[in-house]
Amino acid sequence: MTNQTTNIVVIGAGIIGCSIAYHLAKQGANVTLLDTQEPGQSTTAVSFAWINGRDKNPRNYHDLNRQSLEQWSRFARQLDAESALTWGGELRWAAYEDAAEEIVQRVRTLQSWGYPIYLLNADDVNQLEPRLTPGEVAVASYTEIDGHVDTNIIVNACIQNLEQHNATVYKTQVTGFAHANHKIQSVITTAGEIACDAVVLAAGPDTADIAHMANIHVPLYDTFGCSIITEPVPPIFQHVSVMHSPRDTPPQTNFRQLPNGSVMMHGGAHGRVFDGGSLGQNDKEIQTVQEAVAQYMPALEGVPIQEVRKGRRPIPKDGLPILGFTKQMTNLYLSVMHSGVTLAPLVGESASIEILEQTHIDYLEPYRLSRFE
Repeated sequence: MTNQTTNIVVIGAGIIGCSIAYHLAKQGANVTLLDTQEPGQSTTAVSFAWINGRDKNPRNYHDLNRQSLEQWSRFARQLDAESALTWGGELRWAAYEDAAEEIVQRVRTLQSWGYPIYLLNADDVNQLEPRLTPGEVAVASYTEIDGHVDTNIIVNACIQNLEQHNATVYKTQVTGFAHANHKIQSVITTAGEIACDAVVLAAGPDTADIAHMANIHVPLYDTFGCSIITEPVPPIFQHVSVMHSPRDTPPQTNFRQLPNGSVMMHGGAHGRVFDGGSLGQNDKEIQTVQEAVAQYMPALEGVPIQEVRKGRRPIPKDGLPILGFTKQMTNLYLSVMHSGVTLAPLVGESASIEILEQTHIDYLEPYRLSRFE
């Protein structure tokens, strides 16, 4: 550490905030981590947690995700949390020819970028996943390096590591900032005022509201997220780790199996723009998702639901991450994005370098807040 930025407050204890806090503490910073909820229990808990670079555009954003995907094993190993990772790749298919062309074109583009993705036919799908009943298969794609993560394991490992580094974790609400000369001097919370040399704002969908307290506009909108978690079941996949049902056969669903045997399902209203009302997905929608998944994976028919997680997911206005210090408050570092799980290792490591070494990483330049000004 080459400068005096040593007392750092990280606002937001989702997987991004925890990763940044972990990397800062590892490099010797005095870290205080704040959240209104228990770590990892807001947006991170709702995330499908698919580690991938499949549908990330433009090319530089794909490369960012690919780089972070490759860092995930090292990150988990450093945390002694390798059990959180499940590798095996992602499978999806199109039932009809009209949608098949879209898959083919995306596969060709990704292959030209060096991403290991392949086209499959119906026989290939059957050999890859014998328990799957896909119905009509016009074409399928398989991205063999993709995986997913149990975010609870990773977040808890980050918290344990922070405690070993004498970091402080508070469950509290940020109510304002004390600042002078374009720098934040302290964070004001319901638990008291915390002096700091720098602040990291990684509060997910609350980022814009908290930034507004420092007179900074962060252009975000929210989408609704709902994750359905089943009781543990025996292994449902033979090879792949993540499954997406045909995009041309409603309802569209996604499902993956966690290390403890539980299955996480997405579908129905998940992903719609959040309208500011109460969060909700009714029992009928949940049943529809479960029945749709069982149509493709009969082993999940009638499996009891253990939990339904609901939340808001932050989406920057142009869909790309917002990362880096702001011009208005030169010691306030923003970190908000939709692909938080895939990007967590890279963002945590990169943010700690930029904050502690007072440098600018060139591959993060396209993602500064200043692009909206």
